[in-house]
Amino acid sequence: MDKPLSDDELRQHFESDDETAFELLIEGLSSHIVFMLNPEGNITTWPDPGQSLYGYEADEILGKGVDTLFADPEEMETTIDALLADATDSSVETQHWHRKADGSVFWATLSVSPLRNRELEGFVAVSQDTTEKHQYEKTLERQNDRLKEFTDILAHDLRSPLSIISSRVHLARETGDQEHFDAIEGTTERMARLVDDLLSVAKQGNVVTDPEITNVEKVVDTAWKGTGGTVNRAVLQYEHIGSVSSNSDRLIQLFENLFRNAIQHGNDAVVVRVGPLEHGFYIEDDGPGIPADIQDDVFDHGFTTNEDGSGYGLSVVRTIAGAHGWDIIVTDSNTGGARFEITGVEFLD
Repeated sequence: MDKPLSDDELRQHFESDDETAFELLIEGLSSHIVFMLNPEGNITTWPDPGQSLYGYEADEILGKGVDTLFADPEEMETTIDALLADATDSSVETQHWHRKADGSVFWATLSVSPLRNRELEGFVAVSQDTTEKHQYEKTLERQNDRLKEFTDILAHDLRSPLSIISSRVHLARETGDQEHFDAIEGTTERMARLVDDLLSVAKQGNVVTDPEITNVEKVVDTAWKGTGGTVNRAVLQYEHIGSVSSNSDRLIQLFENLFRNAIQHGNDAVVVRVGPLEHGFYIEDDGPGIPADIQDDVFDHGFTTNEDGSGYGLSVVRTIAGAHGWDIIVTDSNTGGARFEITGVEFLD
């Protein structure tokens, strides 16, 4: 039979185990650090994991205020002083961008708890890198917003044409007039366009991850044949742009929507021009243009000034541009029409 351990041996055994377990715990918390603050909020202890999480050695950070860890303390919902004041009574938690020693930032959850021995002696702070969780929550929030937006669209924009069809069917049964059947056909076509545009908005939201070398001239030619090429009064003028890295199918759809917008809002013989910019390209027309007071609204989902439009064509354009990492603005062309400028494009030739 083994000899029982003495009290001293037991104490030493458990203290050793506790120390080992604590060290293993700290080593495993690569995305966490635990450090101490004095009552004024200055850092008084800095563990080894702090170097891996923030990039600061202990001698670089000790004695500095905890606000050193924040990327921009001025943008916080509460000040550091207010945070510490709240933490004197109970634990508080804040989430904000923190900055590493190399200048990079990450989303951190910082918990601060009071350390008391009758009087406040300082604070225990726990910082955790929660960037992935934050990004996931933001993605989920955007998806929920988009789902709500689609639900609102389906409830509103589809109910109206369905009501028109119902009324026209009733009148057609009573009179048999061809005009009612024509109205039904036109309304169903509008509903089909709306559904197509909604599907495009949903699909185009993804970032382009498989770009290919795309000749813009060929894209423009394909897009024009699918839209402007079918309209006798529409004329395309094109300047050489070159090749870009893109998803060609989505780029074709971008041009198709801009061409369609120019034709729908254009004059009797609309002229559409496509040309290069220093870091991008433009598409402009000689139509009536877009009033300055609504130029900021034209890319919004569902915004339209045309009763036959779905209000999603330009929204699709912005989404496609954004998926490529490009920016798009609308302004006036020299002829008074609309001019769309897409920038942030990297040319390959």
